Amino acid sequence: MRWPVAATVPLVWLAGSCSAFAQDLGANESPAAAESDGPVWDPDAESEPAAVPPPPSGVDADAAMALDVEACVAILEQWGVPYEAAEDAPESIEMPIRLTGPVEGVSFVIPWAVSNHHDVLDCRLAVVLTEWAVLLRQADIVEVRIFSFYRQGERRGVSSGAAGRLSQHNFGLAVDAGWFVLADGTVLDVRADFALESDAGETCDAEPSNARSAVLVGAFCDAWDAGLFHVQLSPEHNREHRNHFHMDIGGGGGGRYID
Repeated sequence: MRWPVAATVPLVWLAGSCSAFAQDLGANESPAAAESDGPVWDPDAESEPAAVPPPPSGVDADAAMALDVEACVAILEQWGVPYEAAEDAPESIEMPIRLTGPVEGVSFVIPWAVSNHHDVLDCRLAVVLTEWAVLLRQADIVEVRIFSFYRQGERRGVSSGAAGRLSQHNFGLAVDAGWFVLADGTVLDVRADFALESDAGETCDAEPSNARSAVLVGAFCDAWDAGLFHVQLSPEHNREHRNHFHMDIGGGGGGRYID
């Protein structure tokens, strides 16, 4: 099912020549977000908007995946999430949107010229990001710079037997977060700043090595404690994740996995 069409608002990203998997990024100015008057409910839609709880709603990964189009759109509207329908999105994304501004005070931005629909996400992931944004603001985080939401490709090494399966990026249900910006402008780089004690054990049971890492570990583990994602991978997982947090919904095979 493709979802009801919302009002379209231009999305302005920070222009740049970096590739989507650049290894380094300086503390550039934040990408500008387009202003939006908010979404418009499709007058031709037959279904009535679903009743939703107020934010923070307690919608976890399981609850988000259970949302249908009408319920998901209703949550975005109630929260005032700025978005536009992504009518040009790949068919693999069931409820495709683009964010057009900050979500609960946190901007999720790609800090270079966007290509290949990397800025498109499923409405249900947007609901989860809104929940996460509430937690991020409590840690004084105002911006998350990401590599992508949507991206074609397989996943490798998540768990036994996972190799060759489609990543949740294919469905717009995943985010790769590489940098977290604090309200004072400080940029925390997952590759450079994420560090645990050498005998750490599991990521969320470990002690961060320094104050900068503590903020990153908190952002990662608060989301896990709240049940917001089915799969979360940190730089502890493997070399491919050394510069970002991978977080997705719908990818846990009926359960949850963190590393």
